Amino acid sequence: ESGGTRSSLPRARKEEESVVGRRRQSKPFFVCACVSRRRRRPEGGGTRDCRRVTFPTLANAQRKKGKIAANFSFSAAERQICAKQKVFVWSGHSQLCRCFEFPSFCVALLCVRKLNGPKTASKVEVPQAKRKQSEMELTPEEIRARRLRKLETTATAVVTTTAAADQVSTSGSADGMAKESGEEGCSTKSTTTVDTPKPMLESPTKPATESSSSNDKGLKPVEPSPTKMDEDASSKAPPEDRTRDEAATREELQQIVFRIMNINSQIRYSEARFSVEPAVLDSALEALEARRYREFCAEIVTEVIKEFYEGRLIDSSGVGGGGGGSGGGGGLSDSWSSIPSKKVKPIEEIEEVLEGGDGSGTAMEIDDTTPLCSSKPSMKAFSSNRVAALDYLINCYCRANDEVYSYTKIKKSKKMYLVEILPDVAAVIRQQALKYAILLTKNRFQNFAQIDDPAKLVLEKSPLLTLMYENKVSSDFLASLMAEARKQESDFDEIFTIVLDDLYVDMQNAICNENIIGDPLNRLKELVEIKVENTNPICKLIVKHVVFLPRLTLDKYAAREISKVSFLAPFLSLSVLLDENPKFATHHFLDNACDRTLSASFQTLLGNTRKVLHQIFLSLLTNLDSRQEVLRYVSEILRTNHKRIQYNADDRFLAKDGFMLNFMSILQLLSVKINMSRIDPLYPHHPEALIDIDDETKLKCSSQEYTDWLEATRASRKWESPKFVTHCWFLTLHAHHLGIIPAIQRYNKLLRATKELQRMVDELNNSKAQWENTPLARRNKQVRDRCVNQINKLSKAKLSCDIAIVDPNVLGACTQFYSSVCEYVLYQIENRPIEGPFVNKQPPMALVPSENFCALPEWYIEDIADFILFCMQHSSITDYVDNSIITWILTLVCAPHLIKNPYITAKLIEVLFVTSPTIQTSSQRLYLQIINHELAQTALVSALMKFYTDIETTGQSTEFYDKFTIRYHISHLFKGLWDSVVHRQAIVNESKSGKQFVKFVNFFLNDTTYLLDECLEYLKRIHETQVLMMDDAAWGELGQEAQQSRQRQLVQDERQCRSYLTLARETVDMFHYLTIDIKEPFLRPELIDRLSSMLNYNLQQLCGPKCNDLRVRNPMKYGWEPRRLLGQLIDIYLHLSCDEFAAALAADERSFERHLFEDAANRVERIGIRTPMEVEEFRKLIQQASEIFIQNQQNADEFAEAPDDFKDPLMDTLMTDPVILPSGTVMDRSIITRHLLNSSTDPFNRQPLTEDMLKPDTELKHRIEQWIKDYRAKKKQ
Repeated sequence: ESGGTRSSLPRARKEEESVVGRRRQSKPFFVCACVSRRRRRPEGGGTRDCRRVTFPTLANAQRKKGKIAANFSFSAAERQICAKQKVFVWSGHSQLCRCFEFPSFCVALLCVRKLNGPKTASKVEVPQAKRKQSEMELTPEEIRARRLRKLETTATAVVTTTAAADQVSTSGSADGMAKESGEEGCSTKSTTTVDTPKPMLESPTKPATESSSSNDKGLKPVEPSPTKMDEDASSKAPPEDRTRDEAATREELQQIVFRIMNINSQIRYSEARFSVEPAVLDSALEALEARRYREFCAEIVTEVIKEFYEGRLIDSSGVGGGGGGSGGGGGLSDSWSSIPSKKVKPIEEIEEVLEGGDGSGTAMEIDDTTPLCSSKPSMKAFSSNRVAALDYLINCYCRANDEVYSYTKIKKSKKMYLVEILPDVAAVIRQQALKYAILLTKNRFQNFAQIDDPAKLVLEKSPLLTLMYENKVSSDFLASLMAEARKQESDFDEIFTIVLDDLYVDMQNAICNENIIGDPLNRLKELVEIKVENTNPICKLIVKHVVFLPRLTLDKYAAREISKVSFLAPFLSLSVLLDENPKFATHHFLDNACDRTLSASFQTLLGNTRKVLHQIFLSLLTNLDSRQEVLRYVSEILRTNHKRIQYNADDRFLAKDGFMLNFMSILQLLSVKINMSRIDPLYPHHPEALIDIDDETKLKCSSQEYTDWLEATRASRKWESPKFVTHCWFLTLHAHHLGIIPAIQRYNKLLRATKELQRMVDELNNSKAQWENTPLARRNKQVRDRCVNQINKLSKAKLSCDIAIVDPNVLGACTQFYSSVCEYVLYQIENRPIEGPFVNKQPPMALVPSENFCALPEWYIEDIADFILFCMQHSSITDYVDNSIITWILTLVCAPHLIKNPYITAKLIEVLFVTSPTIQTSSQRLYLQIINHELAQTALVSALMKFYTDIETTGQSTEFYDKFTIRYHISHLFKGLWDSVVHRQAIVNESKSGKQFVKFVNFFLNDTTYLLDECLEYLKRIHETQVLMMDDAAWGELGQEAQQSRQRQLVQDERQCRSYLTLARETVDMFHYLTIDIKEPFLRPELIDRLSSMLNYNLQQLCGPKCNDLRVRNPMKYGWEPRRLLGQLIDIYLHLSCDEFAAALAADERSFERHLFEDAANRVERIGIRTPMEVEEFRKLIQQASEIFIQNQQNADEFAEAPDDFKDPLMDTLMTDPVILPSGTVMDRSIITRHLLNSSTDPFNRQPLTEDMLKPDTELKHRIEQWIKDYRAKKKQ
């Protein structure tokens, strides 16, 4: 601020914009400020820091303005001018100027010096500044008149100058104008000097921009059409004035060009960065005056680049620094003493990139006779020189744009004379900057520097990429450079292939790092998104790269090769997993712990990285020249990694989890907006499909059936070429199969391995007293230490997996995609075209699977079930589970006939099991959505009962043990459904509907009997071992090996007992609550005898003479609750209490003894397990059964003499309802019906047998009834 007024603020802003120009949009705001007043300037002068600092927003500039430092010297006079202590903030994208109070000794020093003269004039007086201010406040007409009067006075004093001007005005020669302007632009050191005074040169204390700006307002342009004001002034002006106007116009244009080129003209613009030799400058000015702009650029740029290569403009301490210009870094130097200033010209040939202006110019010729200077930079310095030279060219390009914008937009109303000519000049400068940048990146100027071994140039990093890393290359320059280089395809390939190679190497080096480094990835994204003539040239160059899809090894190693050697492999390999990036886990998980906030930040970084990868692949796929190659690359990744899903796959030959998770996430983002109605449902069987399912196990078809159907379908159908959305969606589905699912499997294996190792360590620690003083001590310690080290390593691996795999964002995205897969499968079941959200139109049991559904791979369904099970255990995805997934689960559970493999249906039932609130407390909302679904209310109960019976035989070797786990899940589901009024009524209705419920009761009765027997047996063995260990004498008599064997057996028995008790408790609970409202099925002849025998036997075990054998230490450790079990058995007796049940109790000759039952009643009454009223009812049932038992003993003696034809061949009991089997054998109906409940085969020949195939033998039945009557009548007689 000058003079304490604000009138100079707009002027100051315009002056600054004329120099700095329009800022890039990425950094629109900058602050110019000085350091604190408290730092006193030392005696005799010194420097204070002042610089321009950019900020993304104006608010950031205001917050940070107090921390800004600078690099300019200022005088006491400037201190006085800056007394207001304000700071100016300019906006780069609008005509905005703000003045903020600043608490320290600072002001917009750049503005002050523009008002008071160049940097070298440090002694500025305040009165002069005030005169400047008063001059700035004049109107444009007054300024013009004052300048014209001053020029006229000078012209009359110097005759020679006037004569020269008249000559130029009369002839109109452009050469004469160029010569005059060139003479004025030469420095004082030039050999060609003019003794005449220069009328446009004012006091050195005046800033160049003010002079040029003032002259601009009063002069008439040379070629553009003048304004009305200019026409009026010029019509009245004499020829001498018009000549002076033209000279001023030429000088103004010269100063603009010098600002663009950042060259010191040594006349006005003395703050430029570079100076060139006078001879070169004279030649360049001649070309500029003659309007040979290309030749002018060639002279200047070649000289500057030569100086860069000679090392004159590079600080020895700033190797690798920035480039020239106002935006350059600290790597440039004004010092010319580091390298001898001997003029050096390049040797060998250089490409012709320049054309003569107006036909008068010729291509630049290089003299290769001049010897090289003996003192040259090293290879490292040469690399930094190239970077600095390219930075200079980029800054020239940007300054040209800024100047054009400044003079055509901001100053359009006052400087119309430059609006027409300046864009043409700037366009030539930009074009030449691009051409020289091409030559520079192609190493065509390498002869300026002395290189010991030219072969080392191959290893040098691209200077363009170096500047991109420093954010010094604008997207506009890159796009223009690509457009210019594409005129010669070889130039484009040579330049950007090096850039891509360097990016590839940099990304390879960044993979294994302590942090997630994505700078090369961002640069690649910046390159592939640049469009030239509606195409992405970098995308085409990438797919043409020699290692885009390498074929270097055998097919066995193809997957590993693609994930390690292909061009995109390092960009896809950013990971935090331990086996891929051990430095990351070692650095961040030193204590085997990771803070949740830190983990979330890493997950955010990975998510952002995957978004950048998605943008890269999106550009590659939207570009038509590269789409097919990228699709082939994607399909090759999937094809070569098909073994990843195998349980024991060899990871040495396959891609890693981090690579595949990034790959999967990219395809997820590409498929997120795909309309399902646009995909081809038959794409997996399409002849042009990029996926292969021929070797996969199908949902319903055998291998031969699928082959026959596929041949018939391909022959009869007219196939259209698949659309991109179809390719993309199915590739994404297969990427999930080979990405997230194998990662989940490895995560579960890691947890199991950690658990097993921890168990071994605990066993060794617990038994340390026994082996500590034995010869095995050393070995056991080594084993324990190895286990501990392995546990630490696995803990780090788990923490890294928690970040990469158990990421809510990753799991949520997978759930959303799997929702679309569920809709696809549901539509294929009903063979309907996809049209919006799926709605069931047929009941589940009436569904008939379509041929396409039968031919789909099993993992289309199994993967979703595995994924949901994993998420419910380790994360929460309930917010992402929508109605499509729920409908899909219930449809397949309620229609198990749709899938050939029963284990897939069992896995879906397990999904329903884990959603129970008693298993997952956070799934309450999801559980309510499931049980309130229409399918759950109408078909779920009957479907679960049917599957409970069907799972008895699966054809697998482990079917006996698998059925207990599956039935445990179903039993738990029934417990939850029983609490719902609607589902309880459905269960009751199902018990009355037919034989399905009877079969269901029969199987869970079998399971209860088996599980209770096993539990009681293991409890007895545990009791025996514990009693032995408590007897020191008996335990000491055993040898050491015997003791260890008994201890290992005890651990195994405890594990088995715990497992069996868990299953048994669930089945007994189901018996307990079902018998409350349902009695009739339990009292059927084929069930009641077995039910009563099971109850009597277990009651005898709990209350009999050997009940003490079931006592164990710490029973809750195994889940053993004898009182709870006894109470449930008593309740079941009371629920079923009736004459038929009492008769069945009495018929159990093995376990029914009245005194044992009396003891049980007394025990229950004494402990208070049940109320006295319930105990009394139990005693009445015992009394009734005892009476029947006595009667049965008498009848047994009577029927012992029955003929063998009247007895059942299996049970040897008198038949009451004989039936004939297809094999001809006669059996009692109740006995064969009981057998058919367990197995649908003939017990004598194992042929298929059902209850419908039994034929009643009425004749034999009459004979048996007649024999009984005759026998009893004979006995009475």
